[in-house]
Amino acid sequence: MSLYAKNTSVPVERSETEIKRTLQKYGADKIGIMTEPSKATIYFRVNERDVQLVIPLVLKGAKAPGKNKTWTESGAEGETRRRWRVMVLTLKAMLEAVASEITTFDQVFLAHVVIPGTGRTIGEALVPKLPALYKGSSLSALLAENPQ
Repeated sequence: MSLYAKNTSVPVERSETEIKRTLQKYGADKIGIMTEPSKATIYFRVNERDVQLVIPLVLKGAKAPGKNKTWTESGAEGETRRRWRVMVLTLKAMLEAVASEITTFDQVFLAHVVIPGTGRTIGEALVPKLPALYKGSSLSALLAENPQ
């Protein structure tokens, strides 16, 4: 199977602009994008929900898929462009599903909603606890635990 946008030449800046326009089109405000070497974080607010989506980025020299391979500079740049295009597609699909009343905003973005006062998303708080839930712990016990 071929990866989406595998050979894209679309610059990251164009994808960022497209993401901002898409978010505005669907009613988001307080839109911001922060980048650092290993990730980009998209922040926005819709329906009084603060949302945070992360795009993990690759660095030259980091382990690449395959046996004993590392990312070259051009490979890492291409993969970064590709991941931004994937995020454009992902956001458009998620927001259009909500606008088309196929699902709700909270259902689609639940894992990415920031828990007020914590700076953490619901996904960051709950996903690590899923294995314990499947091993028999009750959800109420897991939710009662203090995340640190």
